[in-house]
Amino acid sequence: MTYGTFFLIGLHALIAWILIEVFVNMAHSLSRATYLLWHYFVVVMAFAGLFTLFFLLFETTATPFEITLVGMLFVLFLELVVFRFLYSGERWFLNWVDWIFPIFLATTTIYVTASLW
Repeated sequence: MTYGTFFLIGLHALIAWILIEVFVNMAHSLSRATYLLWHYFVVVMAFAGLFTLFFLLFETTATPFEITLVGMLFVLFLELVVFRFLYSGERWFLNWVDWIFPIFLATTTIYVTASLW
């Protein structure tokens, strides 16, 4: 995998992450169940859409596993930077329902999308 491909995958993961954060910041008035369903939906759609766009615009010889690994490393790096250095509020949402399962959905979505291409 070239450095260019590495950073293009990271860019697409960053944009998907930003779209999800926009949703999370706007959806505070929803009921808990509605919020969770929409959160899961937005995670899948953001990653599926952005990584489909990646495959439409760029050719790569990287395997689905490599693409997933790079994309999720970028996401986890973003999460680490934001929650360690930029976010000063409570971290109650770093649990299985609000954080771990969406990370699983994102990982699965990237892998499935890469496998389809």
